Amino acid sequence: MSPPDALNSASPPQDGPAQDLRAELYAWRMRALELAVERGLEQLDDNRRQVRDGSFEGDAALAYSRITKAIRQGVVLHAKLEEEANKSDEQRKAEAAAARAAEAQRAAAAEKSRRAHQKRHVERAVMLAADVQENAEGARGEYSRDYGELYVELHERLDDYDEYSDFGRLPVGAVVENICRVLGIEFDPALWEEEPWAKAEMAEKPEGSPFAEWQSGVNDDDGDDADPADADPDADDEDDPYGLTEEDDRPWRRSQGPP
Repeated sequence: MSPPDALNSASPPQDGPAQDLRAELYAWRMRALELAVERGLEQLDDNRRQVRDGSFEGDAALAYSRITKAIRQGVVLHAKLEEEANKSDEQRKAEAAAARAAEAQRAAAAEKSRRAHQKRHVERAVMLAADVQENAEGARGEYSRDYGELYVELHERLDDYDEYSDFGRLPVGAVVENICRVLGIEFDPALWEEEPWAKAEMAEKPEGSPFAEWQSGVNDDDGDDADPADADPDADDEDDPYGLTEEDDRPWRRSQGPP
């Protein structure tokens, strides 16, 4: 049985009605399935005869299992195609609308989950900055504010951002910076530079993110931590202008204490 011309071409013929083409393709598919099932049934009969007369070679049980499985699949697919062909236009439209609604629902659920995930990142980031600032003030014996009230205000700000759908629209770093500024908390990107979301923003450089231009591990100090090895070897040491300590720093003059 050869397939219709429409299956042998990349595009359907332009001179035939679309309904006739669909009917032709449907009939060909159904007949192909019917022939496959019929061939499977014939093969089962042949195997049974061979088993009875002792001429069958191989595993009869395995062959039976594979053939019957193929027959079942063909019958199920035949019924599915028949059911699909018998649907009315109203049924097709209703199913398409239901599929679109389900897809929109999945997209909304995914977006809600993404926003909640971002909200948790922001909450933890701001609380970390608040804890660092509170500990620093406690070490100095001074507190600039009631940090219990600050945490309450933080959650109010988080709810505001959630209500106005800023989560999912703004990068995490931008929301953290904004909330820190409003709450009067020092914003130091170095606190979060090892966080996965911060590293992602350093790489992707989203608009509005303070990490877009931030480079992890780069210090903006005045050189207080400079490596002594980089100093000028010919420069005079103010504490030892005559280089006397250099003589006592020879390896054989050093203490040989335990490591």
